[in-house]
Amino acid sequence: MNLGLIAENANFFLKAGGYALVIFITSTAASIAISAILGTLATVRIRVIQAVIRGMVELIRGVPQVISLFFVYFGAPAFGLQFTPLQATIVSLTLWGGANGAEVVRGGINAVPRHQLESARSLGIAPLDSLRFVILPQAVRLVLPAYAGLCNMLMHSTSLGALVGVTELLKSGQIVIERAEYFHGGSPGLSIYGFLLVVYFLAGLTMNAAVVRLERRLGTATRRS
Repeated sequence: MNLGLIAENANFFLKAGGYALVIFITSTAASIAISAILGTLATVRIRVIQAVIRGMVELIRGVPQVISLFFVYFGAPAFGLQFTPLQATIVSLTLWGGANGAEVVRGGINAVPRHQLESARSLGIAPLDSLRFVILPQAVRLVLPAYAGLCNMLMHSTSLGALVGVTELLKSGQIVIERAEYFHGGSPGLSIYGFLLVVYFLAGLTMNAAVVRLERRLGTATRRS
């Protein structure tokens, strides 16, 4: 691995990593909010609402992420919306993450035993309070592993921003390789992409460790309660 070339471009990689982090944090936070709302509404026993949400979710899930990104970036101006490359990447990942997360949330809520809700109602607890204090806390523990995998995919998908010009990690690697080929000759592609592979691997490892710790804390809180 060409450590000298990586060290020379350390600040450039750090700045690119900052863009990737902004994309990941923003799209993940927005996806969680959207998926919580859509996933909860999908469990409501009103056929019209279920059909509309189901149609939206399946439409977004059925479109490849690359096509979704290009549609948001190149197609949105036709509807009077103009996004920067960074904004388009965040919006497309948010839509994709929200749609897939909605299915995870819906499955988690439906996995909570029905008698939990019936018991809450028999105690005179309001429907919204039953959902908030009885159903959702149990659903969170059920969906956490699947949602962690979804967040991991969102993190890796930040590299799609390179396709529309966002200087995130993948794009920065491509730029460094092109510069090195032009000024020094030869191709440091193996070293640069190997470095990016290690960065993404360590980021995923850190996220998985955080999820495991969160699962343990939730388990401890459950045992205490």
